[in-house]
Amino acid sequence: MASLVHRGPGPNAVIGGMRVSYLARSDETGDGLGIYRIDMDPRAPGAGLHRHARLTETFSVEAGRLALHVDGADHDLGPGDFALIPPGVAHAFANRGDRPARFTLSFAPALGREGFFEGLAKLAAEGRLSDQAAMTELMARYDQEPLAGFAGWSDIGG
Repeated sequence: MASLVHRGPGPNAVIGGMRVSYLARSDETGDGLGIYRIDMDPRAPGAGLHRHARLTETFSVEAGRLALHVDGADHDLGPGDFALIPPGVAHAFANRGDRPARFTLSFAPALGREGFFEGLAKLAAEGRLSDQAAMTELMARYDQEPLAGFAGWSDIGG
């Protein structure tokens, strides 16, 4: 059965300089797919290097620029660009530019990904995004394994 959902204004989760709006929730798709609109402030850090054991993740850039680090290589995506990240592939993303970025992010299967965004938003509101134990526990619940070996882009946040 097809569905058309009109979402209200405003994001569902705010994580620092990143706002997440749910377009297709996991509970609406039988957990097969989650689709999210991401709005990132200029120089917002996004996600550090990580991989997923089960999730396939996609990025479809609508506005601005998105820096994507995949399997050891940096990529600069702009409007119309698309990336597909299969399970097991190391990746990170950020907005390294001076303008906002907007992209659509999807996960298949969804694995209740809204819970991850809501957990991040709660930690951000509490000023605990640097709490390694809390972040590791949250990531473990949602098929996200943090990886060492990529310090991030040095020009973000400064």
